Amino acid sequence: MAPRKTLATPITLAALATLVFTGCGEQKTGSIPEPSTSSSSVVSSASGSATVSESGDAEHYSGGSKAPEGEYRPADEQGPAQNVPKPVKPEGMNVESEDGLFKFIGYWNDCVNYGIQTGDFSYAQPLVSDEYTSEREFYIWSNEIYNRKGWIEGGRREAIFGEGLLVAQGDGIYTWGGNLNIEDMRVQLDGPGDLVDWSHTRGQGIYFVAKFEKGFWTLKGVEVVEGQ
Repeated sequence: MAPRKTLATPITLAALATLVFTGCGEQKTGSIPEPSTSSSSVVSSASGSATVSESGDAEHYSGGSKAPEGEYRPADEQGPAQNVPKPVKPEGMNVESEDGLFKFIGYWNDCVNYGIQTGDFSYAQPLVSDEYTSEREFYIWSNEIYNRKGWIEGGRREAIFGEGLLVAQGDGIYTWGGNLNIEDMRVQLDGPGDLVDWSHTRGQGIYFVAKFEKGFWTLKGVEVVEGQ
């Protein structure tokens, strides 16, 4: 889902004034299976496009059959996403500018969507600061689902940027108001899990918080605007 520079729902000045800067946003998994995690770092269980997930001796394919090479199919109740395109790092991303930050957050969003569909967060993990613990824990949690031969249906994100809402906070830190819309999600693991309703994110005001240091961007958090 390509990032956009228009707001689905405008953020009011009053809401902007009540933002609490904490450095990380909360990820909630709802009533879905909680896989155990034995590692504090993300280890990819996928190689290439991670088209097939196995449960016992059965193979599962989205759409009910193995897709031809190069044909993308999103995940469904029958199987995980197939032939998911790998994220491509855009030129000019690592520049301290509005365009550079726009490209960086868009690339991070593509990397996360790739991980959600494959279990491979090796692209997304280096882009996120150590202090953004809720996001890193989400990568570990999602990766473990694929390690356990399950998959995630839905859950992809769309980053939207507000015109004129990019603010330099000093010391290389920038905030950019916008939205992070998330699809409803279902975990397919030992039978279909409950649907996780992410409808509250559609149009919810947020800030992307990023830092430019030593020639690279790092995402420090995604903050919900309080008082909307």
